[in-house]
Amino acid sequence: MGNHAGVVRLMVAYALLEIALTASVPANYAKEANAALQFMTGLAESRLIGGAVAVQKAGQLVWSKGFGYASEELDVPLEDDHIYPIGSNTKFYTAVAIYQLHEKGLLNVSDAVNGYIDPADFGLDGPWCPKVHGQEELGCQEPTFKQLLQMSSGILPSDNMACGYPNTSWTPSDWLWPYRMNALNTTYGDASGATGNWLDGTASAADLLRFQELMKAPLLFAPGSQYCYCNTNFNLAGYVVERLTNMTFTNYLNEFILKPANLTNTYYWIGGQGMEPLGIRKHVVSIPGYTTTFKQGASGAPAFTVVNRIPWLEMDLSAFAGAAGAMFSDTFDLLKWYNLFMTQPEVIGLSKESIAALTQPLERIPIPGLSAFFAQGVVVEPLSSKGKKLLYTGGIWGFLAHIEYWVNSSDPSKSDAVIFFSNLNPIIPADSNGACAVQSLQNSSTISLEASACTDSPGGADMTNYVTTHLAQIFNITGNYSSS
Repeated sequence: MGNHAGVVRLMVAYALLEIALTASVPANYAKEANAALQFMTGLAESRLIGGAVAVQKAGQLVWSKGFGYASEELDVPLEDDHIYPIGSNTKFYTAVAIYQLHEKGLLNVSDAVNGYIDPADFGLDGPWCPKVHGQEELGCQEPTFKQLLQMSSGILPSDNMACGYPNTSWTPSDWLWPYRMNALNTTYGDASGATGNWLDGTASAADLLRFQELMKAPLLFAPGSQYCYCNTNFNLAGYVVERLTNMTFTNYLNEFILKPANLTNTYYWIGGQGMEPLGIRKHVVSIPGYTTTFKQGASGAPAFTVVNRIPWLEMDLSAFAGAAGAMFSDTFDLLKWYNLFMTQPEVIGLSKESIAALTQPLERIPIPGLSAFFAQGVVVEPLSSKGKKLLYTGGIWGFLAHIEYWVNSSDPSKSDAVIFFSNLNPIIPADSNGACAVQSLQNSSTISLEASACTDSPGGADMTNYVTTHLAQIFNITGNYSSS
């Protein structure tokens, strides 16, 4: 895309932003909102971030704003209510759908999934009978719905070669190498035995699973014995929802989750961009997202040089994401969803027992320095105050949708939250000592960053945790609530 022609335009735009805060900021949070504005403006003006933020204190939305551009090419400013792809945040909604069916008696989350699968949907000779690779003598394994939702089913992650984390990447010498997705076809074709195009929005969860051919693959491990982040768990859950209700996953979400919860800016779409049914697409950021590249000059910290689009595959929604990652939303609707989930679960047909089960810490996430657990469709971090924080980052096409939600256990309606939806990720070289910093475009000073912000990854660095951590500090969000 070349060096952004509007650096001067950027500086003028952000100078205007600093003139005043939005009138909706409560007076008692004006100081914090001003500090947050200065912090975010500095990052955005220096091309380190782009996106929308929202902050909730004691159950009240106290600050929100958009930074950067929804379209770099068309100079469309980002607003706080722009809609983004929210990637794996979709899993939370899918987990709720399964628990709704549990509450209705259509399934039990402790049931083996095997009995809910029609062998004919996947060309199986008989009931689904997955066996653990290298331990075939153990016979047919029976992963439960709960194990699907907590990522411990053992199902092979064909679309994510390392159970979600790069430190366990697969190689051609691994037995599971032949099961990876190594060829793509934009039509169903022979991969699914169906007809039509992946981009018209009609692909079912069964189509997706047939395309990936994982119903004929062995398991990585015995169900319940390990943790492995795998989108197929939730694609399979989506298949069961469609089969038991005789509804598309789209229609099920609309009727039983999105409409009851009044999430008017949230939708599920598995087709091509611009091919959505009339009225569904509105105020969506330009797709895909962006990277900004920083380069080291003769002196000083690396400086911004160029902005580019993220490479993407449009059929990702239908062939890979599905019930694991094909939803769109804005920061306000995602916040509304968490608030309703914690305070009015009956609106979406859930009992308090289901809420407790869905948010119970189950599988420790194997990331150094992270003391968080995968629950069921959401991540939970126990806090030193004996409380807990719900959190998730969903990513697709260069977009990152991140939420941190501090649950006030004595009064959930007074919970705190910070949300950051990002559409721009920086590519920054670290210095010889591993330190990470860039040159500010505001005043040429040096902006020091966390080491994780420096990366040579073509997708750029994830800045969401950096942003939400600082905003939580600015607004004094700690998760320490009085029990009075």
